[in-house]
Amino acid sequence: MTWYRSILNSPQVTAGEAKSRKEAFSAAFTAARGPREMALFQVRHPDGGLDLYFTPACAEHAMELLEKWEATPCERPSPRNLEFLVGMNEITYYLP
Repeated sequence: MTWYRSILNSPQVTAGEAKSRKEAFSAAFTAARGPREMALFQVRHPDGGLDLYFTPACAEHAMELLEKWEATPCERPSPRNLEFLVGMNEITYYLP
């Protein structure tokens, strides 16, 4: 199953891009009626940037956002330092 990653640098985070993307993703999650396997996570970097990770189900429910944010396919991220942002809380117990 393919995950997706979007990278934000420190200036983008400072400008509020991470918050904006979280809000847009949350709206897409709600519009899709809260699919259990659709979620957004992040990993913070020491330089202030971060990586946003989208579960495989996001391709079905939020592909427009993934394309807009130039999210690229990636392997499932390590749970180490992975922070849950949007989705159903129980997804953290069975990451796809």
